[in-house]
Amino acid sequence: MSASAAYLPTTATRRRGFRGLLGTVDDFMNWLLYGEETWLVAVLKAVPLFFFMYFLLFYIPNYVYYAVTLYIPFLQFSKDVGFLVANLVGGGNFTAIIVMVIWAQAARGRRGFFWSLIRYLVFLQYAATLLVLQPFMVFNLGGGSLIPPVFTFQAIGLGVVTAGLGAATLVYMWLEYVRVSQRQAEAAASASAALQARA
Repeated sequence: MSASAAYLPTTATRRRGFRGLLGTVDDFMNWLLYGEETWLVAVLKAVPLFFFMYFLLFYIPNYVYYAVTLYIPFLQFSKDVGFLVANLVGGGNFTAIIVMVIWAQAARGRRGFFWSLIRYLVFLQYAATLLVLQPFMVFNLGGGSLIPPVFTFQAIGLGVVTAGLGAATLVYMWLEYVRVSQRQAEAAASASAALQARA
């Protein structure tokens, strides 16, 4: 199977149950990571990836800094120590991003439990970014906060709208995957019929 067709469903039969769901997610992620894409699909992949990286590199170290210097009573480190801890956490997150990029590319066109598990994890990361991380970041931009707890109508409303847009993005990506898969399947069937007619 060529790399360009690696995202096509592995069987022509309808799969059912939990294993069928996992197989469908695996096929979807093969297309999302390695298949052909339009400019809109590329944007809808790149923007969540940017916010995921931003969250890991800036949000988490920032929360760690305030946690170890202000909010955890038995720590109460100085600002210098808190800055050092936050940078260590940020460096670890940067390393984790590099590892995720490498293993996602290593799984290209490969089958097996380990490679499928990588694609499942990437799917969970993508869905969590659209449905949780981006709404949370917009909630913060709207004036909301978890520590200290601040829940304004504006912040909650913006977070809910962003979560709705994230859900709509997932639905659009699924519909685009189905459309491309059907087109590729029809092309493959036409090519097979043409070869049989020549034989």
